[in-house]
Amino acid sequence: MTRLTVHVENAPFVERERKSLGKNSQGVEIFKPKKSQCIVNTLSFRNLKSQKEVTDKLVYVRNKYRIARWTKGAKKGKEMIYTSFQ
Repeated sequence: MTRLTVHVENAPFVERERKSLGKNSQGVEIFKPKKSQCIVNTLSFRNLKSQKEVTDKLVYVRNKYRIARWTKGAKKGKEMIYTSFQ
């Protein structure tokens, strides 16, 4: 099984339902997530069975989003794409 993780530049904002976790020591209510609008700049796909599935997901991400690139260091200019084996 393979996992694909991609960082995107033009990340979309997503509406999420906020849930109350209780109150802190000052009596202020704590929510998870903190805001109802969350940015999704990391996409992760799990349980990909073959290299072809990884390539197909990568094609889908490239068509829909712009993949972020490293700005510093040895990887400067390369796309932020990670694959790992589970």
